[in-house]
Parts: sequence; C-alpha cells; structure tokens
Amino acid sequence: MTRRLAAILDADVVGFSRLMGLDEAGTFACLKAHNNQIIVPSIASHHGRVVKFVGDGVLAEFASVVDAVACAVDIQNALLQRNESTEPDRRMRWRIGIHVDDVLVQDDDIFGDGVSIAGSLQALAPPGGICISQQVSDQIRSKLDFRAVDFGNRRLENIERPIRVWRWVAEENTELASPAAPREETALPVRNRPSIAVLPFTNMSSVEGQEHFSDGFTDELIGTLARCRWLLVAARNSSFSYKGRQVDIQRVAEDLGVKYVLEGSVRRAADRVRITAQLLNGTDGTLLWAERYDRTLADIFEVQDELASEITGTVEPELGAIEFAALRGRAVLDMNAWEIYLKGLWHLYRFTLHDLTIAKALFEQAIAADPGFAQAQARLAYVHIQLGWYGSLDERADRICEAIGLAERAIILDQKEPAAHLALGRALALDGATTAGISHLRNATQLDPSFAQAHFALGQALCYAERPDQGIPEIREAFRLSPRDPHLWTFHNMLAIAGYQMDDMEDAAKAARAALRSPNVTFWPAMALVAILGRQGRPEEAREAVSRLHRFRPGMTCADARREFYFGDNPVMGKAFIDRFVADLDAAGLPE
Repeated sequence: MTRRLAAILDADVVGFSRLMGLDEAGTFACLKAHNNQIIVPSIASHHGRVVKFVGDGVLAEFASVVDAVACAVDIQNALLQRNESTEPDRRMRWRIGIHVDDVLVQDDDIFGDGVSIAGSLQALAPPGGICISQQVSDQIRSKLDFRAVDFGNRRLENIERPIRVWRWVAEENTELASPAAPREETALPVRNRPSIAVLPFTNMSSVEGQEHFSDGFTDELIGTLARCRWLLVAARNSSFSYKGRQVDIQRVAEDLGVKYVLEGSVRRAADRVRITAQLLNGTDGTLLWAERYDRTLADIFEVQDELASEITGTVEPELGAIEFAALRGRAVLDMNAWEIYLKGLWHLYRFTLHDLTIAKALFEQAIAADPGFAQAQARLAYVHIQLGWYGSLDERADRICEAIGLAERAIILDQKEPAAHLALGRALALDGATTAGISHLRNATQLDPSFAQAHFALGQALCYAERPDQGIPEIREAFRLSPRDPHLWTFHNMLAIAGYQMDDMEDAAKAARAALRSPNVTFWPAMALVAILGRQGRPEEAREAVSRLHRFRPGMTCADARREFYFGDNPVMGKAFIDRFVADLDAAGLPE
C-alpha cells in the first residue's frame, strides 16, 4: 500500500429503496443516467477520479480540495435543475460528503479514516446538500464562494475525535432539512397524551354585537393550544356544539372524550376587555386553575392573539404539573413511555445536577420503551445541554456533540416538534454554529408561538451573537408567556447580560438582583452583578457582591469565570465581551 493526501467525495442517493419500490426499472435507468450524464462527467471535468460505485453510491478522490467542492456544487445544481421536470415523489436526490486526509491506496481503491469520515459526512447531509469537514472548509475559505452553514461538532462512527461539520444545500443555501427526514407527513401516535376541550367563551359584554369577539377569541385559543404537540385538543365544531347551553362539565368531557375542559368569559366595555379563564378536571368537575386578564383594545386581532398565547403558555405547564402529580409513588416499571417522559420532565424542570441526572435516565428509559418518541429524544438532548451548564466543564464539548445528535434524531422522527428545534438550535448556538442555531430557534417559536423556552433560547442566542437589541424582546416574550417558569432566574440573568452589553448598567443590576431572588438560582447572576458593579466603580457594593458569589462558588477566580464562557474550545460569546467582563470582575475585587 502507498499513502497520499486526497480530497475524498462520497455521494449517495436519498431513499433509493423507496424509489425502487415505486418503479424498479425506471429508478435504475434514472440512476444510470445521473451517473453517466452528471456525476462521472463532473468528476472528470474537475480533475477527479471515480474510485468505485457502491450500490447507489459513488466514491471519488481529488488532488485538490477546491476541485472536489466545486464538483459537488456543480453536481447538486445540475441535479436540482433536472429534478424540476420530475414528479416530487419520483425525484432522485443525492447527498454528498467531502473530507481531506491521508488515504491508503491499493489496486486503485482507497482506505482509511478519511474515507470513513467522508461517508459519515455524506449521511449527515440534507437531501440535495453537501457536508464538508472543518479541514475542507479551512482550505477553500478564500478560494471558493461556498456559502456553507456551520453545524457544529459531531461524533462520527468509529472516529475518536469530534469533527466540525459545515452544510450547504442547493435551494438558495437556506434549507435546514435534517438528513433522512421523512418526506411524507405521518400521524403522530397518541401515547396517552392529555386531552382538552375549549368551550365557547361566554359573551358578557355590555356593548351589543360583540358575539364575534368572544367566538373569535375561542377560535384563536383552540388553534394556539393545538400547536402544543403533546396535547390533544377537541375540534372546534365539537366544542361549539355546546355554545349557548348550560353544560355539565363531566358530561362534556365524557361526550368529547377529553380529560380537561377550559371555559371562560369575555366582557368588553368601550376600549377595554376582561377575559377570565378556568381549567377544570373533566372527571369530577373540580377547578384546577383560574386567571383573569385585562387589556386595552387597540388592535382587536392582536389582543386576541396575545391573550390566547398567554393562556396557552400558562395552561401547558399547569397541565404538565397536574399530570405528573398523578404519577408520584409509581415505579417506572409500571409506567408506559409517555408516563416515564412526564416524570422525566418534572425532574428536568427542577434544574439541579441531581435532578438532571435522573431526568436523563428517565428519558433514556422512555426512548427504550418507544424508540419513535420524538419528544423524549428532544428532551434528552436538552438534558445534555443543561448538564453541560450544571456539570463538569471538561464534559461540555461531549455533551453538546451528544445533544446535537439526539436533537437531529428527534427532527428526523418529527420535523414539526418544537422541542427538537429548541434543543438543536440551542446546542448549535453553544457550539459556535450561531447562524444555524438561531434559524432552528426561530423555527421552534414559529411552530409553537407559546413556547416560552424557545423564545428565551432565541433571545439568549441573539445576545450571544452581540445582538441584544433583538434578543431582549424575545426574553420579555418568555416572561409574558411563562411568568412562573421554573427557570425564571435565567430569564432575568440574560436581561442582566443584555443590559451589560448595551452599557445600561442600572437595568443590568436590577435584572441580576431579580435573578438572585428567583428559585433554583445558580452563581451566574451573582457573577454578573460583580462585573456590573465593577464596571460602575462601586467598590463597597462590589465587595459584598463578591462575598455573595463566593457563597455560591467558594474560591471562584477571574480565571474560573473565563472558563465558564467556554464549551470545549468554543466561547459562547465574543472574546472581546469575555475580556471586558473578566476585567470588570477583576476591578470589582474578584481574585485573579
């Protein structure tokens, strides 16, 4: 065997078995045409060599990394154009992976880790897309207009070290499709999800002709609740069959087959509106939760949307807590996957290292019981992110790699699961893939506008990207949607960081102190307050703040604080920000 440096290109057809099942002869003819008319000629024209064909895949090598990437782009653009005249479910789409490494050569075949890495990168690419390694990205950066998106560090099969991955897709370079994502929408399994009916809110307005407002609000509330993927919501027509009738809640729940009923009233007078809402147990009619909302009417549709999202954002965690309460004292062996998942959620929301460890084990058990459970995969990914924050700094890089893989698996199972996009977006942002992370977090908020965690994570990522003016509104939306959130201290803490970024030290200090008064708080807001007071030049208050920080983290130094901003080799914020923050900690009297 001999060795040589090569750029390795691995290409493969997406869903080839499905296409063969639809039309065996036609699919084989299409594959042959793609190879003979596009793949092979493009490899040759870019000075490459076809090493071999493996089933529906092609392995090629190039002496130049630039040639390999240019070839891949030309192939995908040509295939995209050819597919325009083909029925969507018959289109043959390819994935391509490219890596540069030493290869072993024997009898015109190539071997080695580099070949394995190219194959793993190909498997990570979206349909119609290209994945390249960091080594490839470094070599083409100033030589080729290749607008790839950073998709973070990945653990590849049989490769000891993590590989940083960049993705490109032909469709305007903006698609965030996951590899091997199912093309057709499939019905989600019920999995004993809680169910709810929203009865038409009663119009109690003193102004005539306001029935449309209360009906419109009920419609908006049903639609907003229906976006909660874990909640079964009775159809609008079923709920409105009870309009104007005196109802027995237990009978309604039995007729509609739901566990909970949400009802309320709307009272409008002049330019003001008051909405009351109450959540009832359908089994015995007991009141579980009630709230009143007062608003001034400016834009009627905006008020409807705002109140519907706020009620949904409050009802969802209330239902989660109620559902979990029924599981206390039950052994996991007696539970199904959904019940194990709920128990895991309860421990996740305690946000302590001990509870996060328990949550991790429970989500793993839920997945073992139901491997297609996308929400459990997504929450397990989120647990790894939190363990990165709460656990050992040395484990952070591995935690993020694990979270990215799990979140992508969840998206493959259910592309519309907001928790999966939340986990992937947050993991990518922490791993330095900010653009891709923010895109997934925006997707999460669009899939479920009432998802407070997603709004917070988006605001946090925008602050990390030095865009606090855009991040603050998202964090405030999280406050509005979840005013009793179990992670409330982080909302306040990010407002403190954002205020610090914008040199608004008074608001920053106020937010840090609010965070310190919140449950489950950690050392972060105490550290932020020290930096803020250091920046303000308030030595006496700063000394007191340092003492408080040391009660959270005895002996903490400026060097320790700097390390907290890193996940592996990746700083979560700009180095200029970190340098300034640490300098202010030093000015406040924190030991070096």
